[in-house]
Amino acid sequence: MEISRRTAITSLAAAFVLPMTGCAARIRSESVPATGRGPASPAAPPEPVTVPLTIGVPAQPQSLDPALTVDAESHRSTRQVLETLLGVDPNTGAPIPLLASDWRATEDGLRYTFSLAPDVVFHDGTPLTAEVVAANFERWSRLPELLGQDRLDRLPRLAFPSVFGGFAGDEQCRYVECQTVGDRTVSLVLSEPIVFLAAALTSPPFALSSPDSWAAFDQALGTAGPASLPAARPAGTGPFRWGESPGPDADGQDADGQDADGQEGPGEAPPIVLEAVPDYRHGPSPVGPVRLAVISGARQRLRELRRGHLDAFDYVTPATLRPLVQGGAQVLQRDPFSVLYLGMNVRHPILGQLYVRQAAAHALDRRALAEDYFLAGSARADEFVPPSLGVAHPELTTYAYDQEKARGLLELAGYRGEPLPFLYPVQTSRPYLPSPEPVYARIAEDLARVGFVLEPVPVAWEDGYLDRIPADSDRAFHLLGRTGEYRDPHHFLEPLFGAHSAEFGYENPLVVENLGRAAASSSPETRTTLYRRAAESVALDLPALPLVYPISAVAAGHDLVSYPTSPVLDERFDRIVPVDQPSPGR
Repeated sequence: MEISRRTAITSLAAAFVLPMTGCAARIRSESVPATGRGPASPAAPPEPVTVPLTIGVPAQPQSLDPALTVDAESHRSTRQVLETLLGVDPNTGAPIPLLASDWRATEDGLRYTFSLAPDVVFHDGTPLTAEVVAANFERWSRLPELLGQDRLDRLPRLAFPSVFGGFAGDEQCRYVECQTVGDRTVSLVLSEPIVFLAAALTSPPFALSSPDSWAAFDQALGTAGPASLPAARPAGTGPFRWGESPGPDADGQDADGQDADGQEGPGEAPPIVLEAVPDYRHGPSPVGPVRLAVISGARQRLRELRRGHLDAFDYVTPATLRPLVQGGAQVLQRDPFSVLYLGMNVRHPILGQLYVRQAAAHALDRRALAEDYFLAGSARADEFVPPSLGVAHPELTTYAYDQEKARGLLELAGYRGEPLPFLYPVQTSRPYLPSPEPVYARIAEDLARVGFVLEPVPVAWEDGYLDRIPADSDRAFHLLGRTGEYRDPHHFLEPLFGAHSAEFGYENPLVVENLGRAAASSSPETRTTLYRRAAESVALDLPALPLVYPISAVAAGHDLVSYPTSPVLDERFDRIVPVDQPSPGR
């Protein structure tokens, strides 16, 4: 995506023409010519010229093994190091070859065969072979043995059980085995078809890592939390490898996040450092090392961009949009492909009453929420699947903004003002929730107007917000969302409602059945019908209420020509083009 003033929000760009101040020039590394003549030896090829970058992000990864997490920050960093069998076409979102040079499925959909690209080597020197691919699938299928079932039960539904129906040994699991067919060919064998399997395999949880790197990583599992990632790293095949936290850099900043003069610098924790791989098979990245500096506040990220300590940051909020455009920065929007929702615990003694959940749904002015607290283009949501996937239900049961109806429903339920705990994240930004604190305040205000009495429970994202939700059985409400990583309705509905949900205390066998049938059906019309049936059941049961389809955006400073935005967040940093550098051509 080419960055120009046309890529910013043009209505604001015309109004503000002040230049951005304080953007630090980046120091480019250069090869040093040899001083000796050495006539018998050919000159060594020059080292690739790369530009160091720092990108502001709202949180640390929860894990550097993408199979163990569902959060966008974990996947942002692992996308750069670990690659999948199939990649994502940046224009259409369709699967394309990556580590697999081609693939095919049998007519019955029970076998997918992948031919591996030749001469691919992991960063630890392990060659990519069929046996390595099979080992990765076996590892994913047996995560309960690695993590323990108790720990898995406290996690959001992970990608492998969501896509394959369960883990190895589960009755519903469609995965049979990953067979090796020679050294460079593998076949996935299924017990039932999974029609979206190729799309699902483009997502970060199915990125391959070197089995030789697992022992140290597995030993460190459970010994480090979000604030202290383990030193062990899974080895990948991507354009970047894991680096060490730096010492003082060209900006005079130490690894502890302080400038040389003692002033606070960008980052609230040690940054994730990504070093460019000079011999990457598709050519070296024009940028590197790339530092992901953790800065939880949007205004702080804006400040650091202005100071020249950041080259770009995610996520732009309405409060930071105006000063960004006023300062001449570029604001690059993504197409909407996420949903924010209000979770309701149906096992709570009060929220267990449908009338109370319906009252909450009618109490919220979702259109005003989308227009006042999200970037322009964000829209009210009535379904969990974004409209672009084409399965919207034309006659879905919906809940219009109606405060009088909400009050009447609360009266019918016999609610007498008992305090209702409401969990919401703070000190973070997510693709579906760039500014959680004001969004919570607006929702709480709407609910209070009809008679709800709320007990606010703010939880810092870095303190384990995702873990807190299923663990807190006393909560009534919570805020969360889902971000799309491949283009299929299954990705939005099944992880939330395709099995018993500890998040909502909810399970509907009809929803589970319809989603399972949709996964196996090769008829687009049949799949649409099944997804609509599931959506209607969820809308009637109301374990959660969709709120907004948000627009998210990246801010980029003047040192970047191009930044690869993507609705499915397939944003590889080797596609970034800095000033005075040629396009990587990938």
